Amino acid sequence: MRLLSFKAVILAVIVAIVFILFQYTQQENKSMPTPQNVTLHFGQQGVKDFNTYTDGDVDIQPAGMSFFDLDWTPPDLGSVNIAHENHTLTLDNAFSVLGNSKNNNVSKGIIGISINASLNKAEFVEPKEAYLAYKELLTQINQQGWQQYYPPYASRISKQDNLRSIEQFNEVTDPSYILSYEEWSDLFNSDPNQSLYYNLYLDGVIVIITVDKTEVNEIGQEQYMLRFAFNTAGYTGVNLIEGGSKLEGAALKQAYEDMIKLSLTSRLKKELDLQEQGYTIDESYETPDFWEYMQ
Repeated sequence: MRLLSFKAVILAVIVAIVFILFQYTQQENKSMPTPQNVTLHFGQQGVKDFNTYTDGDVDIQPAGMSFFDLDWTPPDLGSVNIAHENHTLTLDNAFSVLGNSKNNNVSKGIIGISINASLNKAEFVEPKEAYLAYKELLTQINQQGWQQYYPPYASRISKQDNLRSIEQFNEVTDPSYILSYEEWSDLFNSDPNQSLYYNLYLDGVIVIITVDKTEVNEIGQEQYMLRFAFNTAGYTGVNLIEGGSKLEGAALKQAYEDMIKLSLTSRLKKELDLQEQGYTIDESYETPDFWEYMQ
């Protein structure tokens, strides 16, 4: 009996030690920092990417979406490579990344990626340093081939009215045009609510980029924040349709075509109003057809 009791005690101690070690390992894994440099794709490869960096940690919501979260703590900010087709856009100084997928359409994988970042690595920089970082970002975007995107319902304000559109609506209509330092300074110094809003498209992916001046310190140094919202064309196309996520096949295609017709009619009315205000409309622009990505 004593021998059995002694063995039971030893077994209990071993189990307790194993449990403590397991808990410690789990805690260590949870606290493991995100790698400073990550590469993220859309689709099923994107799910694999996020699982690699999060050790499979995913937030599954009852509403039908799953979220994958990456975070960095200053001053060690992240560098995020967004890869799709043959393109890779590198975005530095990231605070956080949020990837999302639909629970009821697992085959689509990652359909959206949102990134919050600083324009510069330092919290505050001299005005010229902030401008040069903006210039470097826009140069990379243009070299990658990203083009202006107008949703089917949006007015197609022409490139020649780019500065006026920025001043009145914060919306960039010519992403190929990089503001001069004087234009950049005038815009952000004349209006505390000034932002730059880009809506771009490239090979089945849309990105909305927002540039905001968030603070100026006591010695005149500036702070700018960036937000990148990437979505696949397939997800965007379905979202443009009321109740689109519940449709498929011929019903989805018909709903998509009906939505396009209604949106283009609404667009023309908006463009007529803008023309009366003196804006020029880019009538040669045709919104890309997303149907091939929606199937």
